Amino acid sequence: MTETACGPVDGAVEVVDPGFPGKRPARTAVRVDAAERVFAGHFPGFPVLPGMCVVECAHRGALATLPEPGEAWALVAVESSRFTGPVLPGDLLTCEITWSREDGAWRCRVAAATGRGPAALVRLRYARDGGPRPAPESPGEPSAPPGDPAHRVALTASALKRLLPHRYPMLLVDRVTELVPGERSTGWKAVSGNEPWYEGLPDKAGDQDHHYPWTVLVESWCQVAAVLVTRDRPNPDVLSGQVMLLGGITDARPARPVVPGDLVEHRARLTRRVGDTFVFEGESRAGGETVLTVGRMVMTTRPAADLTAATPTRGE
Repeated sequence: MTETACGPVDGAVEVVDPGFPGKRPARTAVRVDAAERVFAGHFPGFPVLPGMCVVECAHRGALATLPEPGEAWALVAVESSRFTGPVLPGDLLTCEITWSREDGAWRCRVAAATGRGPAALVRLRYARDGGPRPAPESPGEPSAPPGDPAHRVALTASALKRLLPHRYPMLLVDRVTELVPGERSTGWKAVSGNEPWYEGLPDKAGDQDHHYPWTVLVESWCQVAAVLVTRDRPNPDVLSGQVMLLGGITDARPARPVVPGDLVEHRARLTRRVGDTFVFEGESRAGGETVLTVGRMVMTTRPAADLTAATPTRGE
């Protein structure tokens, strides 16, 4: 994923200190305005910046401080990410970026924080021209053939709204077609050129500018995984009951760009559950090709009070 003209975060990333590899980390900052479009649907009544939008800010800051600018560097993996605190409207999101060179690639450790404290720890890997990339591990075989009639469902947008708190523009699943309780789920996302991420693209924008924001694609996959949990414990209101939170993502890798017109099939598998914490893996496919692999995603549920206890800042 190189930087394109579209993305889920409107705020501009400022380079506070370009840093120097081996001597001092780079530092960037972005003011998270209350007018960010993702807040309308994540979540109504209590806006929180999606975890993958925090990764987007880390990625943009990394691109702006790459030790070898001007080269065709592309993100080949979110090696790990762990989310430790919410990012709210009005926050100043700062990133401390520590770079290292390894096997012809650049890696960075990004510590993101707000005025309330740490928000996320993200590790990213970049390679020139997007490669060579390590081959993703083969996903495990599902316990039953995909499309088994016994597991077919037809959860459309109206049904999904009764299971998930996400709303436009952050309800990023169009239909869930397979659900095996305690095992796996399959859902579809139709990518369209009239989605809000493409708003404002000039007529002269090229094909790369129309690549679907990869962080949004990962968020879409996460929602298919979430349905596997909320099917039996629906709660579309983040202000009450148990709220589902993204804990972290490891080894998430893009395989090829997704563009308007693609019909993306998300496949999520539950690999482990410990109490109210759920661990998933899976992939996404479009046009018969893998477009995304997710090695590990952790999701947890917490009382709504744990989330709403955080008070939006008034500008640090």
